[in-house]
Amino acid sequence: MTTPSLRAFSPVDVDPAAGLLAARYRRDLAAEPALDGRLGDPAHCAGLLRGAWERGARGAVAEEDGELTGYLLAIPGDDARGRHVWSGPEHCAGRDDRTLRRLYTELAGPWLAEGRLHHYAVSTGADLPLWLSLCFGYEQVHALAGLPAAGALRQDDVRAAGPADVDALEPLFRLVADAHTGPPVFAFVDAAFYEDLRPGHLELLEDPDVAYWLSEGPDGVRGFCVMRPVPEEEASPLKPRGSVELLLAATAPQARGRGVGRRLTEHALAEAADRGFRVCVTDWRAANPDSSVFWPARGFRPVAHRLHRVLDPRLLPRPDVSR
Repeated sequence: MTTPSLRAFSPVDVDPAAGLLAARYRRDLAAEPALDGRLGDPAHCAGLLRGAWERGARGAVAEEDGELTGYLLAIPGDDARGRHVWSGPEHCAGRDDRTLRRLYTELAGPWLAEGRLHHYAVSTGADLPLWLSLCFGYEQVHALAGLPAAGALRQDDVRAAGPADVDALEPLFRLVADAHTGPPVFAFVDAAFYEDLRPGHLELLEDPDVAYWLSEGPDGVRGFCVMRPVPEEEASPLKPRGSVELLLAATAPQARGRGVGRRLTEHALAEAADRGFRVCVTDWRAANPDSSVFWPARGFRPVAHRLHRVLDPRLLPRPDVSR
């Protein structure tokens, strides 16, 4: 078995890498036809890779007998996620897992040397076993659902919300973040996020393209569900062109267990179908036990996962305090 040679990825590698990426996506499309069919086209994949390069993705390629057999890219970052590298679904493809493991081995050392302890990979089904074998763990689920036929049943306790409802809705704004910061998810949310909640929801309530639904009863607002068409410029392997995104949803604690979330979701999906959408996308934290049961029960099928690996900070060089 020939051992592949490795070198830095450069723009001249876009076209041969795009061929590998298109072949990988064709396997994903065979498992989930609702994904964007353009992903199986090497020319479209070449555009994805050029865009990734322009956004700062860098990495390495593997070659055997002068032919490119794999590549791995990542975008470095330093923000609320920590000092990290981010590898999206278009940033990795290869003929076999052996080659891709060698590429990660080649790149992970320099990432650590830069202090990048957090390694993220957003993986579709075709590459998921590879990342799991490298000790990455599940963090986020990306899923999609086909929409019901137009004219499906609506719900009497659900109505469209507007800017005048912001005060009544505000007690529910923290619910999603609170579910993520507590056990068993334990995600970090900084203070600025909470400060932006009211203006962010008000912006959604004022947007004519957004469908913001609320459920209410004698005890007030019981829950909300927000649907937003995916803009053309945001279309991606995880958000097919022409899809609608279930952006946010929450149910008040005192209303849980009474079917509020189910009725909100059914109403929102039915209305989206009436508007001509056929695919809805959403995502949730893999460790959130309620989301991990509720959304698959509503017909959402996982198409990709965000995976995360944290290296031990003791691996970083210690500062020299002897001087």
